[in-house]
Amino acid sequence: MAEIKSTLDLVMEKTKHLTLSAEEKLEMQLQDIVKKVPGYMERLLDGALTPEQLLGEIKAQPRELTQRAHREIARQLSRTLDLTERTNPLLRALEMLAEPGWAEMLAEIKRCRSQYRKAAADSQRQARNRILEKLAAVGIRGSAVVAKLEGDASWETEDRRLRGPCEARLEALRAALG
Repeated sequence: MAEIKSTLDLVMEKTKHLTLSAEEKLEMQLQDIVKKVPGYMERLLDGALTPEQLLGEIKAQPRELTQRAHREIARQLSRTLDLTERTNPLLRALEMLAEPGWAEMLAEIKRCRSQYRKAAADSQRQARNRILEKLAAVGIRGSAVVAKLEGDASWETEDRRLRGPCEARLEALRAALG
């Protein structure tokens, strides 16, 4: 009886002469790294991965990929970075990956984030006091009364004004990183 070949055997027979070039192999490895970046960022944000460990992961890659991996990881980190303290580990990782041209931009973003948080805290306190005063004027007062800023038009306008300069600096960093 004749031997019946499986689909896999047929495919392997037809493609045995096909091989990847060195460039294609490197590109596939880079794509594998790119797929891991969101996981790296989540682990950084959760504290399960330190920026030093991330750098070690990058250095474990083939030498030809290290520079491209640095740039791709930095690009994705910059897109996730925002003005909250939650993203501080991402900023530290960016500083470790920084090329000479980025160092000043990153330092400026750190200063701006710090200034924003201080100004926002002051502005939030003032807005909460204003809301509590309005509530007290209509007879609502006491230790259980909490002023919520969500939905307060004047606070949201002030927050946008305070965020503007820092958001512009973040966008400049993102543009510089590609």
